[in-house]
Amino acid sequence: MPVGPLIFFYTRAIITPGWRIDKTHRRHFYPTIIDLVPYLAAIIYLIGYFLKMITPNPAPWALFIDNYNTYADIPRWLSISVYLYASYRLIQVNSGQNSTYKWLRSFILAFALFQFVWLCFMIPYLIPRYNTPLLEQVGWYPVMIPMVVLIYWMGIKGFLVFKTGDKNAYKRTLARITSDEVSQTLVLLTRLMEEEHLYLKPDLNLEMVSKHIQLPPKTVSAVLNNQLQLSFNQWVNGYRVAAFKQRVVQANCGHLTLAGVALECGFNSQASFQRVFKQLTGMVPSEYRDSVTS
Repeated sequence: MPVGPLIFFYTRAIITPGWRIDKTHRRHFYPTIIDLVPYLAAIIYLIGYFLKMITPNPAPWALFIDNYNTYADIPRWLSISVYLYASYRLIQVNSGQNSTYKWLRSFILAFALFQFVWLCFMIPYLIPRYNTPLLEQVGWYPVMIPMVVLIYWMGIKGFLVFKTGDKNAYKRTLARITSDEVSQTLVLLTRLMEEEHLYLKPDLNLEMVSKHIQLPPKTVSAVLNNQLQLSFNQWVNGYRVAAFKQRVVQANCGHLTLAGVALECGFNSQASFQRVFKQLTGMVPSEYRDSVTS
């Protein structure tokens, strides 16, 4: 059940840069309870079995779960189909000819094709007299094989589209700005980090930076990528790691753990901090601390 809303929100996020899911969108995921009913039934049976409140006969429960999953495919199929249509309409309303929009349109149409294949399988599957012979003859392969093809296609095609699209966007953006504007952008970005310390904000993103210096996000990305050979995240994390190195040797941070120091320096999780620090320094944070404090 969450697949349909996620497709729609993915489409909306690509079309509207800076848009984020918030609490008001929770209602789209409430129907997920449909997927949880079989698990709840299994849990109730197990609890009742161990508490000796239910007859130790799983057959009726298994039959209920099988029958439930059979007919629960109807709202699942309808949910994805409705959200696919809403996504396609969103693309049409914001129609454009750039590669991202073309990719989104292809993605939606490919998923719609899978929906058609699923429907062709689901109709006989829902009819009791055809259900068992269908599964005995072909199993779930008519649905699973197209699903695997779709997943691999989405991954490979999406990666190639965005990788090519990013490079072309940088080139087009740089072609429109002068060398003086590039220099001015670098000065503003440096001031933003070294004087205003904006990297200390854990939720810092490209849109926030572009608003602070009043330049388009594409310009900021193009300058960072072509002048510094860094992505936005690499650029920000470089400042955070430098701040960590300075902070960890200070006497007044002895009461903090490495994770605590990392959070003060702008990292939003210990896992991302560990990964980024190892990438930039070649050692884990504890090794660095030991090397500078020994």
